[in-house]
Amino acid sequence: MEELVRMTGGEFRTVREYLGLSGDAMAALLGVAPRTIPKWESGEKPIPYRVRDEVERIERFTANAVDQLVRALEDARDPAVVVYRHDRELAEIRPELAAYTARWWRHVVARAVHDVPGVEIFFPDEVPDDAVRASL
Repeated sequence: MEELVRMTGGEFRTVREYLGLSGDAMAALLGVAPRTIPKWESGEKPIPYRVRDEVERIERFTANAVDQLVRALEDARDPAVVVYRHDRELAEIRPELAAYTARWWRHVVARAVHDVPGVEIFFPDEVPDDAVRASL
């Protein structure tokens, strides 16, 4: 039987920041009050055991988004990708990602372009007419 291991505050914060999620965004994804996140990270409150599985699910979703974007960029002749200035813009243009944030998407893009040289990154209103957009 697998032993349950509670996340530490330091582990939780490190993963949250690596994912590009603010405390409020992580709280929304986990279904907890925003004030809970700093309490977990400071050690004031223990992190429930269930959170490890939920965070790992978010990590898998993010890794999958990075992998899909890398494949799309590698297949593009002139790779370009769109990032968003704010969450409202992301939700309007990419409603399937509305649970996440524009900052999270920029982290996904940063991780993907690290593996694919020569990618151009644009805000939606900056995309040249002849650019091929890579997306999930």
